[in-house]
Amino acid sequence: MGTVRSLNPAQGLEDFCNFLYGEEEGYIHVPIKRTDPDPEDRNKGYEYDFFFKWPAQRQDVLDHVERYMKVAEVFITPGMFKERSSSVAHSHGSYVAWADFDGNVPSLDELEEANIPQPTMRVQSSVPGREHWYWRYEQFNNDIASIQGINKAIAYALEGDIGAWDAGHSLRPVGSINHKRNGHPVVILNRTYNYYRPSDFNEVPVPQNSYDIEQFRKEHIPNPVKTMMKYGPWSEDAIDLFQKYQQPEGKRSSALARAAYTCCEHGLDNSEAYSIIQWLDKRWKKFWDRPDKERYYVDLINFARQKVPYEGIKDVELTAEEIETHNWAEVVNYVDTTRWLIDGILPYKGIMYLVGRSGTGKTTMALGLTASLALNKNYLDWSSNEGKPYKILYLSLEMSLEDNNEFFTKIESNFTQEEIEQLKENFHTYARPEKIKFYQPQSPIMGKFLMKLQNLKPDIILVDSASFSLASNLSNQEEVTKAIEVIDMIKDKYGCTFIFIHHSRKEPPNHGYKEADLDDVFGSTFIAASASSIVSLKQHKDYSDANRLMDVKYLKSRFSGDNTAFSVVMDGDRRIFNKPTRAAIAAPVPSQEKKKSNENESFFSI
Repeated sequence: MGTVRSLNPAQGLEDFCNFLYGEEEGYIHVPIKRTDPDPEDRNKGYEYDFFFKWPAQRQDVLDHVERYMKVAEVFITPGMFKERSSSVAHSHGSYVAWADFDGNVPSLDELEEANIPQPTMRVQSSVPGREHWYWRYEQFNNDIASIQGINKAIAYALEGDIGAWDAGHSLRPVGSINHKRNGHPVVILNRTYNYYRPSDFNEVPVPQNSYDIEQFRKEHIPNPVKTMMKYGPWSEDAIDLFQKYQQPEGKRSSALARAAYTCCEHGLDNSEAYSIIQWLDKRWKKFWDRPDKERYYVDLINFARQKVPYEGIKDVELTAEEIETHNWAEVVNYVDTTRWLIDGILPYKGIMYLVGRSGTGKTTMALGLTASLALNKNYLDWSSNEGKPYKILYLSLEMSLEDNNEFFTKIESNFTQEEIEQLKENFHTYARPEKIKFYQPQSPIMGKFLMKLQNLKPDIILVDSASFSLASNLSNQEEVTKAIEVIDMIKDKYGCTFIFIHHSRKEPPNHGYKEADLDDVFGSTFIAASASSIVSLKQHKDYSDANRLMDVKYLKSRFSGDNTAFSVVMDGDRRIFNKPTRAAIAAPVPSQEKKKSNENESFFSI
C-alpha cells in the first residue's frame, strides 16, 4: 500500500488537520480523557467541552493537543459540526470516510474483495496493527446519511471497529500520545493523493440496522441469567465463553462479537442478546466505563444480525409449563380491563376490519383514521382513548410506492407542516412487490417483517388488504385459520393492533338497496369470527353525485350495537372524509334511472 513514513509529531498534526478539514468552516470536537482520573469522577476522566471553530482557531487546536497529550488521551472528530455539539443531529459533514482497526489491518486482497479502494491516509494509533484509515473525498460531503452509511459499510466489510462509524465519533489525532499503549505516538504511516467520490463506495453494501439505540431505550432488557436458562442447553464453546471472568486486552472486542453471534444463532431476540452482551462486558470492561456503551452493544448486535437474521416466531414446542385455566368463580368475578385504543371499537392487540365494496373509499378512510391516531387527533366520531400519538406501520400490498405517492400527496394537504413532521416519525409504509402473507409464516419476507416489528415497535398495523395477506383464496378455511393464528402470536409478542382493509361480497344485479350486515364480509366465516370489530363503509341509501353520502356502520363491536351508524361525505380531491352538513343530508333523492346508471361507478379510485 505504498511506502511507510513517519513524520515529526507536531508537523504531522498540522498536516493531519489540514487533511481532515481543509478550509471548510465548522466546529470540531477535541475531547480528552485524563490518564489518572479522580476515583469519584463520574465521567471516568473524560472531558468533552472542547470545541474549536475551524479554520479561525487552527492554532488553538494544535496548542490544545500539545497542552494535554502528556497528561491525557486526546481525541478528535474527523467530522465537523454546525455548532458546539458533537451530536449527529448537529453534524455539518466531513471531507473523509474513516475506519478503525484494532490489530486486524486488512490486506490488499481483502480490500479488493470488498470493493473498497485504497485509503488516502493510514495512521498508526499505537503498536503495529492498530490503525485508523481515511479516504479523502474530492469535495466536502454534507450528506450525513451518506457519511455514516459509507463508514458503516467499510467497518462491517473489513471487520473494523463497528462502533466507530457515526458522524460524531472521535479518534486519536496524529501528534498525540497513546498512554494506554505504553506511550506510543500516533503517527502518519502512509499518505497518497487518491481522492474519492461517495459513489466510489456504491459497491460496498450498507448494512441495514436491525436495532438502534432509541429502540433499546424503549424496551425492557430481560435478566441475563434467566435468558441463558430459557435458551439452554448451550454449546460447550458458548458455556466456555460465558464463564470467562476476564478477557485479555486486545481480545475483548472480538470476544463480545463472538457472544453476539452466539446469541443470535441461538435464537435470542435483540433485547435478550443485549442483556447477555451487557452482562459479559460488566466483567470484561471493554466498553463498560464508556458513557456511550449502549451504542456499542447495539452495534455488536447489528454486526451479528448481518449473518444471523432474527427468525421471529418459531414452531411451538412442548415446555414444562402448562396452560393457565380459571375456575367458575374466577370467570364470574372477572373484571374487564381491556385497553382500548378507540373506546369500544379498537382494542389493544385486537383486529378490526374495515369492509366495503371496491371504490367506496376504504383506503382513504383507513389512512385518515390511522394518520389521525399517529397525530393524536380526532377523526370523524373516533378519538384516541389514551390521548397519545401511536406509531403506525402501513402494509400497502395493493398499491405500489408510485401509487402511494400520488395518494399521500393529496392526503398531506389536510395537515399542517408540524403534523407532517410528526407523521414522518410515526407513520411508516411498506410498499414493495413482495407480499406479506400471514398464512405462510416460514417465508423469508415474514422473517424480515418480524424484524421490522421488533425494531419499529408499531402500535397499529394497517393492512391493505386482507385479500393479499390472509389466504391465497379467502374461502380457504385452513389458510385463513393459519393466518389468524400467526397474527394472534404477533399481537401477543409485539403488542400490535391490526386494522385490515377488506372487500365486501358483490351484490347481485338489480338487488335494490340493502343495509350492510355481517354477511357482507367476504371469505371464510373465520374472518368475521376473529374480529374484535368490523366497520362497514357503504353508499347511503340516498347517495347521489351531489351529496356523496356514505354510511359508516358497526357490524361487530364490543359496546356498539349492530344498528349504530353515522354518515360521512368524502372530498375526493383532498382524499378526506367529513361529517355531512344538514343540506347534504336533505339533498333530493336522484331518480331511479340515475341511480341504476351509477351503481357501478364511483368518484373514488380506491
